[in-house]
Amino acid sequence: MTDGNLSRDKRDFLRRIKEARIGNVQAQFEVALMYANGVGVSKSVGHALTWTQSAAAKGHVAAQYLLGRTYQQGLGVGKDPHKALEWYQRAADGGSDKAKLSLARLYAEPQKALAVYYAVEAAQAGNAEAQFTLGRYFSEGLGVQVDAAHACMWFSQAAEQGLASAEFALGKAYEEGAGVDADLAQACSWYRLAAAQGLPAAQLALERLDAVGLSRGRASKGAKRLAVRERRKADSRWIKFAAKGTREDFFNLGQMFEAGIGVEKSAKQARLWYQQAAELGHAQAMTSLAGMLAESNPDEAADWYLKAAELGDALAQHAIAHALAQGKGVNAAKDLQDALYWFAHAGRQEHTQSQWGLANLLHSQSDDLQKSFTMSAAHSGIAQAQYATGQMCEKGRGLPQDVYRACQWYQLAAEQGLAEAQHALGACFAEGRGVDKDIAKAFHWFELAAAQDHPAAQWSLGETYASGIPGVAQDSKQAAQLCKRAANAGFAPAQATLAMLFARAKKHQRAVHWWTLAAAQGDLEAQFNLSTAYRNGTGVDKDQIKSFDLLVSAAQAGLAEAQARLGLAYATGEGAVLDSIESAKWFILAANGGDAAAKANQTRAKKMLSPAQWTEACRRAKSWTPMAMN
Repeated sequence: MTDGNLSRDKRDFLRRIKEARIGNVQAQFEVALMYANGVGVSKSVGHALTWTQSAAAKGHVAAQYLLGRTYQQGLGVGKDPHKALEWYQRAADGGSDKAKLSLARLYAEPQKALAVYYAVEAAQAGNAEAQFTLGRYFSEGLGVQVDAAHACMWFSQAAEQGLASAEFALGKAYEEGAGVDADLAQACSWYRLAAAQGLPAAQLALERLDAVGLSRGRASKGAKRLAVRERRKADSRWIKFAAKGTREDFFNLGQMFEAGIGVEKSAKQARLWYQQAAELGHAQAMTSLAGMLAESNPDEAADWYLKAAELGDALAQHAIAHALAQGKGVNAAKDLQDALYWFAHAGRQEHTQSQWGLANLLHSQSDDLQKSFTMSAAHSGIAQAQYATGQMCEKGRGLPQDVYRACQWYQLAAEQGLAEAQHALGACFAEGRGVDKDIAKAFHWFELAAAQDHPAAQWSLGETYASGIPGVAQDSKQAAQLCKRAANAGFAPAQATLAMLFARAKKHQRAVHWWTLAAAQGDLEAQFNLSTAYRNGTGVDKDQIKSFDLLVSAAQAGLAEAQARLGLAYATGEGAVLDSIESAKWFILAANGGDAAAKANQTRAKKMLSPAQWTEACRRAKSWTPMAMN
C-alpha cells in the first residue's frame, strides 16, 4: 500500500471514529470493520467487537448479523450459540437474508441430532426400519460423520430381519466395497433376496451384475448357474414386474432391453418402456425415447427433447442446443440465441460437450453477437462467460469500462473454481482495482488458482514471496518453487523472475538460461537483464553485439531503463557507432518514461549539442513509436 493510500485510509478512519463517538450508527459499524481489517488503524479484534456491539444494540442490521457470526464462530470471544441465535434473529427480523440463512443452518443441526438420537433408540430396540434409516444416516453423513462400516453394520441388522431396502443397500455395499470387502457373490446373494420381494432396483442390479459377472468371468460357478436359470425365466419375470412398476422401473426396463442386460436385446421393447416412463414424466426416459425417434420421426423426437430439457435433463438440453447451433431452425439468429440458452443450462450441470459448444458458439460470432452471448451465458451462471464479461468490463471492450463491475463478475466465476477468474480477482485485491486493497484476500485467490497450476497465479505468488511485501514474509525458496512451476509451463514473466532469483543467489548461468527463454518470448525486463549479462560476461561469454541487439529490442518496445542504457551506448560507442543525436533521442524518451538518470543525461546532452542537433533529436523522439512485440 502506498503512502498516499495509507494517509487517505488514516484520514477516513479519523473522520469516521469522530462520527461514531457522537452516536452515528453507520459510522460505528464502519469503524468496527476498519478495526477488524486494520484499515487506517492497527488491527484490533477487541475494538472491532466493541463497536460492532454498539452498532448492533442500536439496530444496525449488518452489525447484528456480524455479531451473530462472531459469537457462532468464536471470533475474539468465546463461542456462544445462544447469543449467536439471538443476534441472527434480530438481523433476520430486520430483513437480513444472510442472517435468515444462518438461522436455518443453526436450527437444522439440532433437528438432525434429534433424528439420529431417536433412530438409535429405535434401532437398538430392534426396529428394522430404524436400523436401515440409521445405516443411511451413516452412509450419507446425515447428522453424523460418514462411516461406511457403521452403515453396513446397521444395514446388516435390518437385512437379517428381511427388510428389502436393507438387503439391497447391503448388496450395493458388497458390490462397491463400501464398509466391507468387495465380494461379488455376496452382492448377488443380497440382491436376490431383495429382488425376491419385488424391489425393482434390486432386480435391475441383479440382472446387471450377473451379466457383467458372466461376461468377465468374475461370478462364481454357483452364481453363473443361478444366473442362467434366472435368464431363462426373464420374460415372464419382467412381464410380471412391469404390471406394478413405477416410471423409474419402466425407464430401467427400457435400458435393459436397449442394452440386452438380463433380457433379449430389443429396440422395440426398449422404446415401449421408455414411452411409458416418458408419459409419466421421467425426463431421462424422454431423452432416450427422443434419441430412438430422431431418425424415423424427428418432429416427435424434438418434442420429447424439449420436454426433457425443460425438466432439466442435460443430455436433452445439449441435443436441442446442438441442433439449433447447426442452423436447423427457421430464424438463424433466433436459433443461435436459443442454442446459447440451452448450452448454458446444460453447461451449468457440468455437461462438458455443452460447455465446449458454448465456447465455440461464442468465438465464432460477430463482436456484438459475441457480447450478447457472453452476457447471456454469464447471467445463466457459466463461469467462463462470467470471467469473459469481467474482462470486457475491466478493459472497456464491448461494455463501458467499470472495474468495480469487473470484480463482481470475477468473484462469481472465481467462486465456481475458475482459475483465470481467481487470478484476476486476486490481482484486483492486490492492486486495489475495483475493490479495497487487501493482500490477504489477494493471497487467498492466488493460492486457489495456483493450486490448479495456473501459471500467472503461481508467478504472482512467487513475486509476492520474492519481494516480501507487508503481510507476507520474504521467502526466496518458496518464490523459486512457485516461479519454477510457472516457468516450466512457459510463462515468460515467471521465467524472468526465476532468473532474477538465481542472479541474487550468484547462480549466473542458470539466471542466463531463464532470461534467454523469457527474452525469446518478448519479456522486456529479461531482454534488458540478458543484455547486461552479455555486456559484462556474467554467466555467459561477453558478446557486445548480442548485448546491443537485446538492448535495442527492449528499448524499441518502450522499456525506459533500456532506452536510458541505449542512450549511453550511442554516447560512448559501446556496441554501436558514436551518435550524439541518437543518444539524445533515447535520453529524451527514457526521461519521458520516468527514468531519473536519463533526465540528468538529457540535460547534459542538450548542453553539448547545437540548437539544430537538439531540434533533430527532439524531432526523432517525437516521431518515435514503440515497436510491437511478437
